[in-house]
Amino acid sequence: MNREYHVFYSHILGRNIEILVYGHSGRSMMVFPSSDGRFFDFENFGMIDTIAPFIDSGKIRVFCPDSVDGESWYANKHPADKARRASEYDKAIAEEIVPFVHRQQGHSAGLIAHGCSFGAFHAANFYLRHPDQFEIGILLSGNYRIDFATGGYCDENVYLNDPLKYLPALNDPWFLEKLRKNLLIICCGQGAWEDWRGEACELAEIMHVKGLPRFFDLWGVDAGHDWPWWKRQIVYFLGKLDNAGMLDPFSPLDPGRVERFIYEG
Repeated sequence: MNREYHVFYSHILGRNIEILVYGHSGRSMMVFPSSDGRFFDFENFGMIDTIAPFIDSGKIRVFCPDSVDGESWYANKHPADKARRASEYDKAIAEEIVPFVHRQQGHSAGLIAHGCSFGAFHAANFYLRHPDQFEIGILLSGNYRIDFATGGYCDENVYLNDPLKYLPALNDPWFLEKLRKNLLIICCGQGAWEDWRGEACELAEIMHVKGLPRFFDLWGVDAGHDWPWWKRQIVYFLGKLDNAGMLDPFSPLDPGRVERFIYEG
């Protein structure tokens, strides 16, 4: 498997940012680390080995950027400062890291945003805020409120980084038109430590009410909040996307294909 390490200076963050890249071709998938995690966690927890068949066959190319959780939501500072740093991270991903991915991939298809646990929070946020850059989202066992890090404080940066705050009020035609052409996969188990499944249900319901395509999959009481289950789930969903022809980077999503994915299972 082709594996590349890159580091470059982010002018938005004011520091270096590291990223690991796996594979040689296919639709690009950006993976966000879980709680206060690092860019190498997806590999270290065995997820790259798990999805190696998709990488080695040229179905996907995986990009794992570092997070700034330790400087934002998990930092010991005022919520306004946490949220400000989170917004800088959002801007760095959209304006520096996504263009880096496009330079690497050689095609213009939208990316897959993926994450587990708090990584799913990031993936949801980038999918919803940048629907022109991320066409597909795969969210596993995520939380979708940021109140735990803000203690109830809210300003513009907090609001714009909390999907369950801004999504119900989202009425901008540009965003809605883009999101109606995309696909969000929301998955959660009902087993041990799956304490956020209520937030997953709420996100799925809001998407449904607003007429935005989503595939909501609630797994059983044996499915827990842990890497062994996320390994099963990511293989399952990548397989479904592959069977639906949605991993082809030269074949853009269309409403009919998305609808079949959702309703034909």
